[in-house]
Amino acid sequence: MKEKLQALLDKLHTERDDFRVGLHLLGMEAKEEWEKAEGKWENLQVRLRDTGLKLHMEAKEEIHDMGEEVDKLQHKLTDKWQDIRVEVVEELHELGEEVAELYQKIRRHF
Repeated sequence: MKEKLQALLDKLHTERDDFRVGLHLLGMEAKEEWEKAEGKWENLQVRLRDTGLKLHMEAKEEIHDMGEEVDKLQHKLTDKWQDIRVEVVEELHELGEEVAELYQKIRRHF
């Protein structure tokens, strides 16, 4: 029984570590996307300063596109977070069932 409980705890620890890695990778991807958007924003500011009103009118479209990119990134992050959350909930549910089974086995022995 002790070995099974330890194995269960080890599995939970491993899944916790996997979850932590997944969140880290998600954060890295979001940072990369943000840095791309920041680079575009900086370039846009320089061009607006240099070319004035004409470029400002052209930049409206780019600003709109950047807004759409930010929206896509937000949705992507939300979707990934929800996927990870669902996985964690499912794993916790399965672990809970395993703990309940072990508990029942222990109760039968005593």
